[in-house]
Amino acid sequence: MLKRVLKSFWSSRKARAGLPDDEETFHRLRQAEDAMAGNAPDEALKICDQILEARPGSFSVRFLRGRALAATGRAAEAIDDLSDAVREGAQDPELLEWLSDCLSRCGRFAEAEVCFRRVLSHDPYRIVAREHLIELLDRQDRAADVVAELSLAVEYAPERVDWAQRLFDIFQRIGMFDEALRIAQRTQAEYGESFASYFMLTMAHYTRRDMPAAIAAANRALEFNEFSADVHLTLGKALIALDRTEEGIAACRRALKLRPDYPEADFHLGLIQLARQKFREGWPLWERRFVMTGYRTKRPAEPRWTGNTLKGRILHVLSEQGLGDEIMYASCFDEVIRSAGHCIIECEPRLETLFRRSFPAATVYPATDDATKWDAVNKHQADVRIYSTSLPVHLRLSSKLFPAHNGYLRAAPEKVKYWQERLTGLPGKLKVGISWRGGTPFTFQERRTLNLGALLPIMSSRDVAWVNLQYGNRAEEIEDFFRKTGIQVADWPEAIDGDYDETAALVSALDLVISVCTSVVHLSGALGRPVWVMAPRVAEWRYGHQGETMPWYPSARVYRQPAVGDWDSVISAVSEDLSRRLAVVTEKSFD
Repeated sequence: MLKRVLKSFWSSRKARAGLPDDEETFHRLRQAEDAMAGNAPDEALKICDQILEARPGSFSVRFLRGRALAATGRAAEAIDDLSDAVREGAQDPELLEWLSDCLSRCGRFAEAEVCFRRVLSHDPYRIVAREHLIELLDRQDRAADVVAELSLAVEYAPERVDWAQRLFDIFQRIGMFDEALRIAQRTQAEYGESFASYFMLTMAHYTRRDMPAAIAAANRALEFNEFSADVHLTLGKALIALDRTEEGIAACRRALKLRPDYPEADFHLGLIQLARQKFREGWPLWERRFVMTGYRTKRPAEPRWTGNTLKGRILHVLSEQGLGDEIMYASCFDEVIRSAGHCIIECEPRLETLFRRSFPAATVYPATDDATKWDAVNKHQADVRIYSTSLPVHLRLSSKLFPAHNGYLRAAPEKVKYWQERLTGLPGKLKVGISWRGGTPFTFQERRTLNLGALLPIMSSRDVAWVNLQYGNRAEEIEDFFRKTGIQVADWPEAIDGDYDETAALVSALDLVISVCTSVVHLSGALGRPVWVMAPRVAEWRYGHQGETMPWYPSARVYRQPAVGDWDSVISAVSEDLSRRLAVVTEKSFD
């Protein structure tokens, strides 16, 4: 390709560069070209410099010199030569590709993108340029643009199954699960049944939470390749989600047998151990998340606290995972605060006020985004660091080590009083908070989400005043529920949609909270307030796999599905217990 380009350049040199015919110069240029082909860019560069000393206007030599500079790692210098060649009138796609690549390597992304798009405007089928453009956009985390370019790439080069796979992967990564499934189905339709197509179908069905379909696709994939650890692991996770736990464990172990160093498989086996409250076995596997693919860019908690003495030392506790998790792991804070010389605690901004009041001996600061989280490591001097999610590894090795607390978070007394007064204006003998949706598409939202209509058997009593604790969009659903049933759910956005300190005060003023598995459960339990948890058959490990209690929160009572998807039994049990509680309240009112 380079020889063709240089020959073309040289043949038109007189018209475009004003150079006379010079066979000796042409011969020297061919020597430089051969040096490049022979992986001797330094020699090519030397020859180019000699030619340019005598013939400074040759853009064909500029192009070759720029390529030689780039090959020796001098991309910034190469840009000058390549740009000169372009300005002299050379518009060959290969030259533009080299210039684009050097601009990209030097972090000049906007200029590189313009260059790549110039190439593709002339030749949309130019695969190398499109590959480089996609890489450039991906480096800038421009997911939507990557999707757009990959979609074009798949159309222009349908034979590139790897591009279809990459488009599938990014759809999975950004949560466009339906689109990922369509790519998987299209791949199979165009290329036939294969391990690759069934692999994509397995992953697509799993992320869409269609577990039976995921299991069927995984089994077909394994017929093509029984040695895929990834498929065995996904099969195991799908089986576990359907309460076929032992089969799922066996599949995860097969994955580990095929790939002994497979942190994802270790991690998911650890979740089973934690759900069964086998903490000593589960926590080490839980820590394997730090070497999983999705965790490799996390900030290092270094120097890491390994459970040794904290006396006289400063401990920096870093935040990780979701709001509910931060609240749950805060149950370990009092112990390390007492043990350390001083504790610095990072938290989600909505928890800052609540944490500062609850842990006055510590320094609490909010982490608003990734930049502030990285800056905090440099700003706060500490002897040792640890993620809050890793504290139980050293402090909760058995069920006996979970303290029987009455709440470790403290709501503001004046705010609690305010909400108590607001609640007296509502009818009913009990003031009960309600939350019916939890999670995200990435965290099994479908397992822990209901609608208000499904909760009608619970909410039909006139002796209960219902108070909304559901975050996010809910106004329309609350209004529709009232229109259909006449049951009012009091909704005070100022207590739900902002600082969690206000939410904590409202929760503390209520008689009871009834919720699906969401952060409200953690807040209620951490405040020591009674909370009834409506849990799926296969709940997140935090809620355990059996029994009515949670070791994290003595005030919580768990109502579990007896079978996957059986919410009716859960709702019936909660309704009956609420009726009994009302009967007790009524009886006391007559005493």
